[in-house]
Amino acid sequence: MSQPQPAPWGGASAEPVPAGYPAPAGYSAPAQHSAPAGHDIPAPYSGQPAPYAAQGGYPAAQPGYPAPLSCRLCGSVPAAKAKFRGHQGLVVVMRFLSNEGPFCRDCGLGVFRHMTSRTLVQGWYGYASFIITPFTVLMNLFRRGTVAKLAPPQPNPYAPSRPPMDPGPGLMERPMTWIGLLIPIAVVGLIAFAVSQN
Repeated sequence: MSQPQPAPWGGASAEPVPAGYPAPAGYSAPAQHSAPAGHDIPAPYSGQPAPYAAQGGYPAAQPGYPAPLSCRLCGSVPAAKAKFRGHQGLVVVMRFLSNEGPFCRDCGLGVFRHMTSRTLVQGWYGYASFIITPFTVLMNLFRRGTVAKLAPPQPNPYAPSRPPMDPGPGLMERPMTWIGLLIPIAVVGLIAFAVSQN
């Protein structure tokens, strides 16, 4: 059962995770551990023991050593600040979309792939969108490295966390990406054909 998370296209309201982000394969709810009131022990990932279960809570960050940056979507660590953008051209009007982290590696890659592939399909249909869409995609590609180089997500020892979203197929493994790349090629081809006929 998916848990509500912020929509990959941004926005303040929380929605269920899109169908493209199923729960991680093979993940099952861990055994419950006792903890003091007001504390939730983070779920172990990939068979790891539940951290701080014996102590029954979260350790306080040491003075001068703040708690590590955690993912905005799942609470895992490590995480990095990143902002991925999307664009929708709607003939007369257009929409500029964004989703800002911090993200862990898996959630960040999932948001990057989702927003970029949808931009390639939905971003061409506006008076200026033919120029804006390629810049949006290139911007996301440059920012992808910020999350891709992170270590695998781990439970947050200082706050509640849950398994990260499944990032899904790679960007070039998605049919939507190829459809989006063919759209400008088809448009340019039609224009060249029309010019040659005249």
